Amino acid sequence: MSLRLGVARQHGVDETMAAKVDRYESSDLPAHQKVALRLTDAFVSAPGEIDPGLAAEVRLHFTPAQIVELMLDISKWSTQKVPVALGLDGEVNPGGLALFDFGTDGKVMWGPPIAG
Repeated sequence: MSLRLGVARQHGVDETMAAKVDRYESSDLPAHQKVALRLTDAFVSAPGEIDPGLAAEVRLHFTPAQIVELMLDISKWSTQKVPVALGLDGEVNPGGLALFDFGTDGKVMWGPPIAG
C-alpha cells in the first residue's frame, strides 16, 4: 500500500518529490533534508546503531528543539511498520496510491484514489 498525506500534497509534495525522497542520496535535495532522511532510515532500521558521525551531522544542521521535533515525527510515522511486517495493512487503492488526512478528532479520513 502506498499512501500520500493530503496536507503534504497541499504543500507541494508531488510524485516528483516523492521520487527524490525515495532516492535521496543521489537527489538534488538540500543537505539538511538528506541528513534528516539518513537519520530517519537509521532510526527506523537500527536506532541503537546511529553512529557518532550521523549524530554530528544532525547537530550541524538542526537545533536541539528541531532534533526533538524530528525524532517525534519519525517515531509517529514509523508506527505503521508493525502492521506492514504482520501483513495486516490491506491496500486501500489496490495497485495505486491512496490520499489521506486526519480529522479534527484524529481519525483517518480517506480521500479519492490517486492515479499511480
